[in-house]
Amino acid sequence: MKNYLLRLSFIGTRYSGWQIQPGVPTVQGELTKVLEEVLGERVKVVGCCRTDAGVHAKDYVANFKSSKDFEEEKLLKALNSLLPKDIGVSEVREVPEDFNARFSVKGKEYVYRIWTAPWRDPFLYPFSLHIPGGLEVKAVEEAMDVIRGKHDFSGFAKLEDEKNTVIELEAELEVRGHLIELRFRATHFLRHMVRRLSGALIWVGRGKMDPKELEKFLSGESFPYTAPPQGLTLERVFL
Repeated sequence: MKNYLLRLSFIGTRYSGWQIQPGVPTVQGELTKVLEEVLGERVKVVGCCRTDAGVHAKDYVANFKSSKDFEEEKLLKALNSLLPKDIGVSEVREVPEDFNARFSVKGKEYVYRIWTAPWRDPFLYPFSLHIPGGLEVKAVEEAMDVIRGKHDFSGFAKLEDEKNTVIELEAELEVRGHLIELRFRATHFLRHMVRRLSGALIWVGRGKMDPKELEKFLSGESFPYTAPPQGLTLERVFL
């Protein structure tokens, strides 16, 4: 069996996330359908993580195994000609048989974007949360100091079968004019973790919560607000 790695990107607006679900469009579903059409066999596509409905990915890693020895460049062209225009594949390459996109990646970087101008920017609107009037940047920086480092982030997650909720988190704030970017890097993330951390920073930036109040949510208390999905992008996957 050949094992192929795919690097892709997608706009998540019209998808119910990465993972295949009955009756709704998903990125994994579209990719599986096209691969099976091209290869003429059933395939199982493994993704590096799940994404929520409406969340985007600038960089995403997946893999699949096939009995076919397919030229990588031909497969790349075939996928990009048949996939919907909001999904693009930038790389296809053969990898060792034990490579698994879910377990072999070394880390991920997410960015949550906030547009703070009084007017709406239609070019940024699908990829950011619009908060006219902006955020108190100094307060957000203080809050980032609280969440940065090694913590139990179960209070910021929708827990399912996660065994390791203690994560070493890198967090940065970037401000470019009216655009605020909240950046998060770690070896792994819990479900809804980045959107809830972003929601907490937004609350702090809007004066709804003191930065130090975040400490109680790092001690087990569940944070109640999940930021909307359209502002979140999986920016980079580290191999």
